[in-house]
Amino acid sequence: MSNPSFRPLIVFSIPVLILLILAFPPVWTTMTGDVIKIKTAPVDPTDLFRGSYVALKYEIESVKPSQVDDSIKTEFNTRNMGDYKKVYVRLKQNADGLYAVDYVTKEKPGEGVYLKGELEVPYDLQNAKTIQIRYGLDNYFASEEKAKEMEKEALANPSVAVVKVRNGHVVLTDIIIE
Repeated sequence: MSNPSFRPLIVFSIPVLILLILAFPPVWTTMTGDVIKIKTAPVDPTDLFRGSYVALKYEIESVKPSQVDDSIKTEFNTRNMGDYKKVYVRLKQNADGLYAVDYVTKEKPGEGVYLKGELEVPYDLQNAKTIQIRYGLDNYFASEEKAKEMEKEALANPSVAVVKVRNGHVVLTDIIIE
């Protein structure tokens, strides 16, 4: 290691290694994950830097307090509004083939389909009708023409997000407008 020609190689390989490590979970999920469908409610904005995309809201983002584990509720009684907490959302498949929230817990489920999410603590947990969870699936990027077409179709028809799930990691792969 005393050879000075190795130093630049080591210095330049560290950022590449970091990028590869960050890219691995989504790529692995896309390659090996289970395909599930989730009901959405899209809106089509445009981002100046990233182009056209469809902003999505999912039915599974709003959960009832009765679906949240009691240990989470107890812990959140001492937190401030706007705090987020890592949670696991266990999903169940409905008769129509779409997935919905079964329950929310702090512990990683041992089996079944589940997503990692961040639970937003409502201001008044005792009187909250719904609690919001973020999954990081908010945007689906498309060409400007396709995004505009999807917006028009989505206003008239329901849409479904096709995602791949593996060990709580989730990747949005497609949007189907029925």
